[in-house]
Amino acid sequence: MEFVSAVSRIVLVLVFAAAVLGKTRNAESFHAFTYSVETLGRVSAARAPVLAAGVVLAEAAGALLLAWPAAYGGRLPATIGLLTMIGLLVSFTCAVVRALRAGKQVACRCFGTSADPVGPPQLVRNAVLLAVAVTAAPGVWESGHLSWQARFAAWLCGATAALVLVVGDELATLLRAAPAAPARTST
Repeated sequence: MEFVSAVSRIVLVLVFAAAVLGKTRNAESFHAFTYSVETLGRVSAARAPVLAAGVVLAEAAGALLLAWPAAYGGRLPATIGLLTMIGLLVSFTCAVVRALRAGKQVACRCFGTSADPVGPPQLVRNAVLLAVAVTAAPGVWESGHLSWQARFAAWLCGATAALVLVVGDELATLLRAAPAAPARTST
């Protein structure tokens, strides 16, 4: 279980780090995310930048605290980081469900790039990340030691899973059925 928990922690840290980097890579990305927060969060245009900055700071804090080595502060920082991530994921899921129920076509900008409207792919991703958070918990609360080979394998598995989750919106778009091209007729 220690290996699975380590992989889960790595997945969460990398996914949230990618979200922070995607939203803050330039002013345009942050502005697009701010608009999404305004629409999905049902907040005024004046409050949206503050809430957007708060989300980005919470994501960054969660990732940093979950990655915090137990040797430098016990389990409390990692526990706080994990609980922050769980709270954010629940909030994000509620916002997506509310938008879908209202029929809103708004881009999530979860990672700063996708312009596709929120939908089932974001709900699936959030459900997967919540399950990953549950499997990360035992490693946060129990202290154990993995060999360097197991740590390396955990990083490889975690990075691969995080990559799939981060580019999941684009993968879902690619996998959607493309409209059939009209048949060519020769004359």
